[in-house]
Amino acid sequence: MKSTAPPFPVSPSFPQGSNLRSDSRRLRVAFLVFAALLALSGLWVLVPELFRPKTIPFPSDRASAETLAAYRSRAILAAELGAIRGDLWAEAAFTDSRFMWTDRYANLDPANREKVEAARRHAETALRFAPINGAAWLFLAKLPSPTIDENRIGTLLEMSYFTAPSNTMLAPARLERVATSSALADKDVQAFIKSDIRAILNQRPEYRQGLIAAYRNAWPQNQALFESLVAGVDPAAAQQLHSDPPK
Repeated sequence: MKSTAPPFPVSPSFPQGSNLRSDSRRLRVAFLVFAALLALSGLWVLVPELFRPKTIPFPSDRASAETLAAYRSRAILAAELGAIRGDLWAEAAFTDSRFMWTDRYANLDPANREKVEAARRHAETALRFAPINGAAWLFLAKLPSPTIDENRIGTLLEMSYFTAPSNTMLAPARLERVATSSALADKDVQAFIKSDIRAILNQRPEYRQGLIAAYRNAWPQNQALFESLVAGVDPAAAQQLHSDPPK
């Protein structure tokens, strides 16, 4: 039987030297690109933090809101450098939060009107990149506006509740705003309101005066409904709405 084996041993096939060099160059380029992207992402995180004044929270009262105005320029710069960081845009907006205590129906002078509109733009940018920021939704609901759209206010309050239902730090401000809007009549919003009331009464007694103030400052047509919601959580607390003077 005739053998089918080749007359000479077959040598293994190895890449040519030029191919090895080409693959090595591609690998180096890939590593360099990866390193550059890593460095850029690090700078994107680090540089805004260098200009960021500090963590700026949603203010709980007018005095704390006034102090945030001093950080406005740096907060806006940090947000511009961070570009798509919604948290930084929200902080930039909150530096103008003193306007949340401005009469919503007042005619502002041009300078303050521009600041309010800038704050609105910053908050809207924050929500475009981070729509789960319940404080930013509430901020928009509380800003003064030349034309008050009650449907829009109701939507903003609903979004604040949907995105941050358990944030008790927002409870006093949410109750104040909902008590001066037609959103109080919404059944879904009422369920959230009762949750805020329950949280204040059971967990945050320091906010009780804010609850009373929300009732006292509510639209006259909203006071009875607001009181009934408090009574549904704690009848004794509903009685205090009339007896305890707000501080």
